[in-house]
Amino acid sequence: MTGTSARNSYGIFKSKRAKLLAIEYNLDLYDKNAYIHFGNLISYSDVKNMVNNLWHSHFFYGDAPPIQTSIGNYYKIKYELMSNNFIVS
Repeated sequence: MTGTSARNSYGIFKSKRAKLLAIEYNLDLYDKNAYIHFGNLISYSDVKNMVNNLWHSHFFYGDAPPIQTSIGNYYKIKYELMSNNFIVS
């Protein structure tokens, strides 16, 4: 038996939503230490925080984008991240 509950079919993740987001961004699915988290399982907000940090690194430091996406979705992500950190008028 692994360290996760037998009732949890999502591995180290608390929800299906969290696991699917990790899969979409090709994040580690088996090592809890790869995430900043509280508690026994990785929540959606933990995964979302990591994804946001990847996009911040792309927009502010010129790193490669974490995933290939449409131009419309690209600017939507950029606007959401910028509006959370700066005042956008």
